[in-house]
Amino acid sequence: MLNEEHSNEMSNKVFWRNLVIQYWYFVVIFGLIIIGALIGFILVLDWYINANPIGGKGTWTFNQFSMGTVIELAIFLILWELVVVGLPTLVVGGILAVIIWYGIFSPELKEEIKSQIKKDEEYKKRYGRTSEGGGIFGFLMFLGVCIYIFLDGNWATEFGDLNFGYFVDAWITVFIWVLIIFGIPAVVIGTIWFIKKYGN
Repeated sequence: MLNEEHSNEMSNKVFWRNLVIQYWYFVVIFGLIIIGALIGFILVLDWYINANPIGGKGTWTFNQFSMGTVIELAIFLILWELVVVGLPTLVVGGILAVIIWYGIFSPELKEEIKSQIKKDEEYKKRYGRTSEGGGIFGFLMFLGVCIYIFLDGNWATEFGDLNFGYFVDAWITVFIWVLIIFGIPAVVIGTIWFIKKYGN
């Protein structure tokens, strides 16, 4: 039974790998869309914090906030991110997905994809596999912000002496550096490996 389940899992992986290899250019396009969305997210966050009167354009300290202003700040930030970044990303990605699904994939391939998705869902329900990638990234961000504050000479500075815009700028800076340090090498190494293994 275990061998059969393992065989099914490997079969699913082979299917998705072959699909990615065959349509790699669409994977690249979706990757560029995601990168664009990340850049847009950072730009909107920076603009919103430095232009919004709630929070004194990033000058308020934490003791100046109330529950009402925190919630108002968060709600409008989410709305701006959705309007400027989220919706355009979904529209562009959705249009591309529709074109691929209805204009490029054959009926047989679509049925096979549906079957593989169903198998993947059944396997996840049975074995309950989860990814810890989000937790690792969150830890890296926390560690990076701590290092940033230490190197900036504010390790012993009280929170009340630092405005919240400082912490947002620290998070943005660390986020960009984490993407550069880990993202670029991963993309380069992955691309080289992909070309060497499947270039022919």
